[in-house]
Formats: sequence, C-alpha cells, structure tokens
Amino acid sequence: MESLIDSIGAFLSALFGLAQGGFDGVNQVTGLLIAVIAALLMPAWNRLWASALGAAIAHVAIDVVRPVLDGGSFYLPPLLTVTFWMTLLGLFLGYAIVIALFFLIKSLVTGIGKAGHKQKQHAH
Repeated sequence: MESLIDSIGAFLSALFGLAQGGFDGVNQVTGLLIAVIAALLMPAWNRLWASALGAAIAHVAIDVVRPVLDGGSFYLPPLLTVTFWMTLLGLFLGYAIVIALFFLIKSLVTGIGKAGHKQKQHAH
C-alpha cells in the first residue's frame, strides 16, 4: 500500500513539475499575448481545456513560423519524440492556469457567469 502512495506522490510531483515548466514557457510576452487572446475568446468555463489546447498548439506554430519570418529556414518540430509531447503537455497545463486566471478577471469585470451569459441582477 505504501508503494502505491509513493507512486501516486511521484506522479503528482512530476505532473506539478511539468505544469511549472509549462507555466514558465507561457510566462513570456508571446505566451501571455496568446493567453489573453484565448481568455477573451473563451465563452465559458467549460471551454477552458479546449482553449488551453488551442493556445498550446498556437504557441508551437508561432515557434515554427518565427524563424521563417526572420529569414531562417523552415523546420518541423520533432513530432515523434517524447520530449516534444511532454513540452506540449507542459504548455497545455501552463496555458490552462494562465487562461483560467485571465478568464476569472474577465468574468469578474464583465459579469459573465457559468453559461457564458451575463448574470441577471435580482432586486430584493
């Protein structure tokens, strides 16, 4: 039983480290701009995971296109490596955290509720 608890602890520790690495990747100018745009376009809380996935894919696409715009050569990311997928998962977790924070601020400022509609104010 202790080995199971140790295994779960190791898994959660690795997942936290991955999320922290992804958050560090998002905490750049490009990542923050992507997160702000994703939060502004996100209609409701139930779309957080799709928005985070789209933001992570956009981040990778920008990393591929940026060298081409600077006059460099085009290259595909190493899609068949575990490192690429772990980096993408880290970015996904990081974007989920940052987009959730930005959407929370957006929902507090605009009054958008769970369903993506403004909550009605009841007079009592």
